[in-house]
Amino acid sequence: IPNLEIRLFDTTLYDIEAKSSDKVKEEHLQVRPFDFGSVSISLNHGDIYEDFVKSVHEFRPDLIALSCNEVTYSLGISLLQKIEDYQGLKLVGGVLATFAPQEILRHKCVDMVCVGEGEGVMVDIVHCLQKGESLEEIANLCIKKNGQIVKNGLRRLVAMEELPLPDYDIFCEARYYRPMAGKVWRLFPVETSRGCPYQCSYCNSPSQSQLSRDAGHGSFFRKKSMGYIGQEIRMLVDRYKAEYIYFLSDTLLSVSDSEFEEFIKMYSEFKLPFWCQNRPEMVTYERMKKLKEVGCHRMSIGVEHGNEEFRKKILKKSVKNSTVIEAFDILNKVGIPVSINNIIGFPGETRDLAMETIMFNRKLKFDTSNAYAFTPFRGTELYDVCVRNGYIAPNSVSECMTKGSVLKMPQFPKTEIDGLIKTFALYAKMPDEYLPQIARAESDDAEGQRIFKELSEIYTKMFFDPHVEEEL
Repeated sequence: IPNLEIRLFDTTLYDIEAKSSDKVKEEHLQVRPFDFGSVSISLNHGDIYEDFVKSVHEFRPDLIALSCNEVTYSLGISLLQKIEDYQGLKLVGGVLATFAPQEILRHKCVDMVCVGEGEGVMVDIVHCLQKGESLEEIANLCIKKNGQIVKNGLRRLVAMEELPLPDYDIFCEARYYRPMAGKVWRLFPVETSRGCPYQCSYCNSPSQSQLSRDAGHGSFFRKKSMGYIGQEIRMLVDRYKAEYIYFLSDTLLSVSDSEFEEFIKMYSEFKLPFWCQNRPEMVTYERMKKLKEVGCHRMSIGVEHGNEEFRKKILKKSVKNSTVIEAFDILNKVGIPVSINNIIGFPGETRDLAMETIMFNRKLKFDTSNAYAFTPFRGTELYDVCVRNGYIAPNSVSECMTKGSVLKMPQFPKTEIDGLIKTFALYAKMPDEYLPQIARAESDDAEGQRIFKELSEIYTKMFFDPHVEEEL
């Protein structure tokens, strides 16, 4: 677009919380210790609100666009409220905007909301602003007009290969670095698909698919060709000196055998270390061996819950425990370190059920285990369950998954959920003789904190070998 100037206000490196999500996970032994100082990155200790207001008044933009999810919503809105009377248009998009546009538009500081994908919306808005035309007919927009909300229809889904290769020049150099397994890498994300073919009740992908079908646009799940993915990686290597690839896909291996072979052939040109997510039923020895050979450095697999019936009935994730065990055995044999994703505090869950998740983790061969508090995000089936049962207030907006449970459940209180999350890694991996001490460490009193600190030091010596990365 000619005569277009863009500026970014990036909140990532501001020191706005006592502990970042990454640091909370480190304290809970869910990731290896890391230090951004190894690549000379430090936090910004300035006032984020003063800096934002100053940036807006210096640049004088016609359009201010905020992309947010429920985790970043509170910060994003608080920033926009600081410039509430600024005359430029203020647009909010992202997952939360898609499923709760009215919630966002109730704020005086927001003029418009983008429902669904925003690439075409942004281009249309800019063209209309340049021509002095009305924005009211732009598909995917919800706009305030005369005290009412006008909600336009959804546009067709963008074909993945219609998207240009990403341009990260607008970001500062520090944003190119992320920790992975205790080391800070020059790491870049690569989106291989959008949506997911599965129907998990804690995820909003099924609702995304329903929105698309209701609008007559078919399946929301789309994939890039392996050739186009290869073009993007080549650009990241040549232009940004990428050291590590982080594949953004709910499950990288939801592909046919021929597509998988195309991926192996394509990625063998680079052989950069990479991370991906996968489902246990997609794991075979032959596929994992080939992934390892071309650079698979780590993999995450969502187990979520250890009770097979609960996982099937409540989470809508039909995979047998025997399949999960076999998948982890294969990955251990091939030599791909795995992190397990678990969730504690589902609606209706009890401590006994949560302990089944812990005991199931103890049967698996893995490198690290994550345990998150269940977070009822908008657009998920379980959000509606939480509202119906009074576990959360209607129209509530959840925050970060590392800040603990937000549900009010008499049979499984927040203190118990948060205590299990804090000690989950200890429970999942330490020898049986430590289990009574771990149970005491769940408590957040002085004695519980002391025991947790002692056990953390033992765990680190046992399982976080500082030389492990050199051997991989």
